[in-house]
Amino acid sequence: MSYIDKARELGEALVQTPEVQALIAAEAAINADAEASESFMNYQEKEQQIVTTQMISKVVPEKEALALIDLRIRIMNKHPLIKTYFLQQQKFERVMAMVNLTITTTIHGMPSADQLPLPDEIKNMAQKIFDSIGGGNSMKSLEIPKDFKLPGGMKLPADFKFPGMSE
Repeated sequence: MSYIDKARELGEALVQTPEVQALIAAEAAINADAEASESFMNYQEKEQQIVTTQMISKVVPEKEALALIDLRIRIMNKHPLIKTYFLQQQKFERVMAMVNLTITTTIHGMPSADQLPLPDEIKNMAQKIFDSIGGGNSMKSLEIPKDFKLPGGMKLPADFKFPGMSE
């Protein structure tokens, strides 16, 4: 079976999830309400203009970005159906983040929670997520290259050391 067939299978499985079903229902509810639908279409047009600007110039004017945020807040306050849609969209995005993390860790290996520059309580939660992604199966470990450098401006705690790496 090709990876395209597997991707299609994944898409079909995702459509059946409660998150996608709720997102579809929320969009249908907006479309059934003329006033909410018009407000939502106006928002989407402005959002698309900003995306296009970003693709062309790589920089979105701050004024336009703030205006879009303001518009989003105003239409959410005015139309509960739109607020519900955005909440459902966030839930769907969490599902997709988990899917992407699962794919990435399958390709590149699974980090251990100890490799993350996080407080212990968050590391414990991360390890539970990693365990669920692995489906109870042992996965190859993520190997951090010896010459790995953090992106500029990113700082780790002074006492943090990646496991298996010397200074």
